[in-house]
Amino acid sequence: MSDRMHTEDRHRRILNLLDPEAVVSIDTLTRELRSSPATIRRDLEKLSKLGKLRRVHGGALPPQDADGDASPPARLVGQQAYVASEVLNVKAKRAIGAKALELCKVGEGMIIDGGTTTNTLAQLLPNLPFQVLTTSLPIVLSLIRKTQIRLLLSGGEIFREQNIFLSPYDDTVLQNFTAAKIFIGAQAINSSGLMQSDPLLVQNERRLISRAHEVIALVDSSKFANHATLSSCPLNGIHMLITDEGIPDKAKGMLKRAGVEVVIAPS
Repeated sequence: MSDRMHTEDRHRRILNLLDPEAVVSIDTLTRELRSSPATIRRDLEKLSKLGKLRRVHGGALPPQDADGDASPPARLVGQQAYVASEVLNVKAKRAIGAKALELCKVGEGMIIDGGTTTNTLAQLLPNLPFQVLTTSLPIVLSLIRKTQIRLLLSGGEIFREQNIFLSPYDDTVLQNFTAAKIFIGAQAINSSGLMQSDPLLVQNERRLISRAHEVIALVDSSKFANHATLSSCPLNGIHMLITDEGIPDKAKGMLKRAGVEVVIAPS
């Protein structure tokens, strides 16, 4: 078994997989990180000495607070941790981001929603006078040194696993921002549209969509096989969907019947 993943990356993913309600086992970590049991045990021992987790028989738990209770992080229903998602389908996501870049016009306002696929677009944006509103910490980091880009953030609570900030309340920045386009991802996509499982995430995405003239979905083809329960945008609300060559013919037909322009990004 290969242990190619960098130590810091493994440590970050281990901490994101911790569950305050159950022990995350060495077997689970071995499978998720594709590392050997010996490597995972060494990682757990090191993180335990640093106070980042509690080492228990067979695995690990989150650290305790001053009262001896585990401190549960804010979590979103059905959402994979960002660090786990960013290593999946990397080539396809990069191709989708490059194709989306062709739609960005200098001086135009845009919303780039949180996600690993949408962040590939942010990473590729040149340092030119774009206006970008986002809810994503990784996207902020991708754009912060591009000083010609006007960067706006909506407020809210930080959800560390997904590296996004969401709010149940109206946001004055968002209320006064109008975008030509929103680039948005999804947990899944089916006949009901772009799908998520967390109500707060859906509420925020609907609010973002309402501020944009065009909805452009950036989803790799694996999302057509995923499942989720809540629609953040119906199919007929999507103007364009950019995906990779793996999109099933059935899904392509479904989108075209709904009037969605499908763009295939060759990888």
